[in-house]
Amino acid sequence: MKRLLGLLLLFVFIFSGSGFSFQKNDPDPFDRDEDLVEERLQLIEEDLPPSDIPITLNEKVEYFIRYFTTKKREVFARWLARSGRYMPMIKEILRSYGLPEDLAYLAMIESGFNPFAYSRAGACGIWQFIRSTGRKYGLKINYWVDERRDPEKATHAAARYLLDLYQEFECWHLASASYNAGEAKLRRAIKRYGTRDFWKLCRYRYLKRETKNYVPKMIAAMIIAKNPQKFGFDVDPYPPLDYEIIEVPGGTDLRAVALASGTDYDLIRLLNAELRRGKTPPTVSSYPVKVPFGKGGETLSALQKIRFIYTRQTIKHRVRRGESLYRIASYYGISVRALKRANHLRGHHLRIGQVLRIPVRTQAVLYVSPTPVSPAEQAIVYKVKPGDSLWKIARKFGVRLYDLKAWNNLHGNTIRPGLRLIIWPEA
Repeated sequence: MKRLLGLLLLFVFIFSGSGFSFQKNDPDPFDRDEDLVEERLQLIEEDLPPSDIPITLNEKVEYFIRYFTTKKREVFARWLARSGRYMPMIKEILRSYGLPEDLAYLAMIESGFNPFAYSRAGACGIWQFIRSTGRKYGLKINYWVDERRDPEKATHAAARYLLDLYQEFECWHLASASYNAGEAKLRRAIKRYGTRDFWKLCRYRYLKRETKNYVPKMIAAMIIAKNPQKFGFDVDPYPPLDYEIIEVPGGTDLRAVALASGTDYDLIRLLNAELRRGKTPPTVSSYPVKVPFGKGGETLSALQKIRFIYTRQTIKHRVRRGESLYRIASYYGISVRALKRANHLRGHHLRIGQVLRIPVRTQAVLYVSPTPVSPAEQAIVYKVKPGDSLWKIARKFGVRLYDLKAWNNLHGNTIRPGLRLIIWPEA
């Protein structure tokens, strides 16, 4: 065994000394377009696009120009297409704060202008705010709403944050880097190395690679996006989102809004990306919802005619300690007989962990009635009082506890006074 190990070591030594490599000699991912990219880079050096942020053209920036125009070409094309939806609004807001409008390209490299973007670190929205920073700059984040996903509100928050960063660092390269790394990290880097030059800070190991690449990525994206045809991009940007705002009752499902406005649900979802559960918070009496421009009056009128078709489906329930057939049947609003029949049970004995099939009626389809919905068929908003429980409220209005929790996206049984619940009468 020792002799075999020695022979292997000798083999490695001989071939490593002769320049032999065990690594696959992969071609450079940019090779296929290298000549074309180099030609474009030479043109850029002669004619840099105007910008209100200093443009530095160095090896790092050139690397990411190659990267975005070759290896990530399809991804960058999607970014260019999405930019049409948000870029005019973002630049207008940045100008209103006296900020360089080219800071909009931070949002491009952060999220590709995707309001639903979510990172492993918990950052969210087109500006990729973490929860603490988002709340610090006025964004509401709770079970129902996450305003980090509202492009307009998030841009106002980002503008205030970037303004604070620039007032501290007095350099847009440093302010942009600190947007990525955090201002405390940049402060320590400046103090440690005694320089406020971002490019010099990048020579040291203290800043993470992500932060060192952040500013070069932004500059590269800016150079390409300002003249995409020069880099071979033939992309038609999506038109800006044109909408108006209407007030709808709390607990309104966005599917109902889409149906009432005669609009595709995906568009309504995109316009109201901050609504995490696909419905307005049931905890408020009304909530502002965005619909396509010119559809406001039509939507409000049609919402009064939205009705529901209830369908039956089977769900699964795992038996927990202390549960009985009667208790489970009462919870889901079905008879013990129906529960036993669905599970082929003869007696009443259950075991912990047993999985039962529950035949329940669920609200699945919406449609617009030719006549307005009567008051008895409209949703009721109930404000929880001290001493109330979900069981008592369900009994009071003659609805199933299961439905009451489903209508309000409740997973537990705990409620607090002041909470507003949506209750739909039985159809």
